[in-house]
Amino acid sequence: MGVLKTERNRGAEPSLYEFTGGIEVDRRLAPQEIGVQKAWVKALAAGGYLDAEECRRALYFLDRALGQIGDGSFEWRAEDEDIHMNLERFVTDEAGDLGRKMHMGRSRNDLIATTLRLFSADCCAVANDGACDMALALCALAEETAGVIVPGTTHLQHGQPVSLGHIFAAHAQAFLRDAGRLGRAIQSCMEHMPLGSAALAGTPLKLDLKACAKELGFFKPPENSYDAVGDRDFMIEAMDAFSSIAVHTGRLAEDVIYWSSSAVGLVKLPKDYSTGSSIMPNKRNPDVAELARARSARIISMAQEAHSILKSVPTSYGSDLHELKKCFVAAFDELSATLGAMIPFAEGLAADEVRARQLLERGHVLATEIADALTSQGMSFRDAYAKTAALVELAEAAGVQVHEIEIEKAKALLPEVELGFLADLSYESAVMRRSLFGGTSPEQVSLCIGRTKERALALRSRP
Repeated sequence: MGVLKTERNRGAEPSLYEFTGGIEVDRRLAPQEIGVQKAWVKALAAGGYLDAEECRRALYFLDRALGQIGDGSFEWRAEDEDIHMNLERFVTDEAGDLGRKMHMGRSRNDLIATTLRLFSADCCAVANDGACDMALALCALAEETAGVIVPGTTHLQHGQPVSLGHIFAAHAQAFLRDAGRLGRAIQSCMEHMPLGSAALAGTPLKLDLKACAKELGFFKPPENSYDAVGDRDFMIEAMDAFSSIAVHTGRLAEDVIYWSSSAVGLVKLPKDYSTGSSIMPNKRNPDVAELARARSARIISMAQEAHSILKSVPTSYGSDLHELKKCFVAAFDELSATLGAMIPFAEGLAADEVRARQLLERGHVLATEIADALTSQGMSFRDAYAKTAALVELAEAAGVQVHEIEIEKAKALLPEVELGFLADLSYESAVMRRSLFGGTSPEQVSLCIGRTKERALALRSRP
C-alpha cells in the first residue's frame, strides 16, 4: 500500500524524520500502545462505528503487529515517525480501509498520553519491585550483622555503640519509603484515561469512555481534554520517585565505600562484585558502589531535565513532550541497571567483627552512658554533660577511652558521685539499654527487620 502520508510528513526531507521521529523509544511502548488501540477498537464497535467483523479483524491485525514487534520482524518506517502511524500503516497494508477507519475520533495526542500512562505505571511497578528487593537484601544483611556492635556516627564522628544490623535496617527503611512513593506514582498514572480527548477538544463520537477506561485499568475518563493530552505530571512524579531511589542508593554506596576503605575496614567486599587493581595485587576496589554512586547522579539529573522540558510546554500538546519520553526511558534503564548490580552487591557484603571491636575503642563511644549514669544519681543533664566532657579531656590526655579512665582521676573531678558504675560499662549493655520501640537493642533490631521484610514483601507488585 506504500507510505501512509499525513499532512505532517507529506513531502518532508528524510533528514527531518531523524530529528522528529521517536521510533527507538516508541518500540518500548508497543505492548501498552497496542492495548490502547485494541480498547479503542472495541469502544468503536460498541458505539456502532465498526461492525463485529471489522472489530474482529482489527484486533487480529493489532495482535499480529504485536507478535511481529516481539520477534523483530515488524517493519518500522522512519517516515511514519512514531508507533501510532506505523501501526496504522501496518493495519492499512493488511486490511485496507479498516486501518484508516480505526483512527476515527482520536488523535496521536490522546493515544500517546494514554499509552505513556500505562507504560509509566508498568515501569514504576518494576522499579517498586527493585526497591523492595533492595530492602529485602539489606534486611538479610541486617540479620547477619545484628550481633556486630559498631560505633554509630553523626558527621562521620563516633558517637554511641549500635548494632551494625540496625544501620543496614535503616537503609532498608529508606528503600521502603521509595516503594511507597512509587505506589503513589502508579496511582497518579492511572488516575484518568486521556483517550477520548482526541487532539485537544474531545471526541465527537458517542462512546462509552467509562467502559473503555475500566478495560484499560484507569479510574475514570479524562476530566478535561485540553489538560489530558498535555499532562505529564505522572511522569514527573515517577521520575522523582526514581530520583529518591537514586539518592538512597548513592547514600548506601557512599557508606559502603567508606566502611570498606583501608582506613576503616569494617566491611568486606564481595569477590564476585568487586575488582582488583591492574597493577597492585593487594587491592580490591568497590567498583559497583562507586559506579552506583555516579549513575545515581545521572538518574537525578534526568529527572531535573524532565522538569525543565515540561515547564516550557504551553498548555495542551507540544512536540517537546517527545523528548520527555527519552528522559523517562533513560532514567528507568539507568535505575534498573543500578539496582540490578547493587542488590547482589549488598547481598555479598560481610562485616569484619575483629575490626568492629577495634573501632569501638576510638572516639569515647561510652561517654553518653556516663552522662546518663550521672543523671540517674540526681545530677542535671547539662551538668552531667559538662562533667563527662571534662572526663573525656582527662582520658584524651591519658591516652585511654573515657570508660577506662583511672578511678582516682575520675573521683578528683566527681567527688560527690558514686563511680562504681564505671566498672560495669560495656558496649553490649549500652546497646541493650536502647530497648524502646525503634532502638538498637537486639530485640528491637529483630522486630524492625521483621516488620521491614513483611512490608517489603507486601509492597512487591509480583509475588
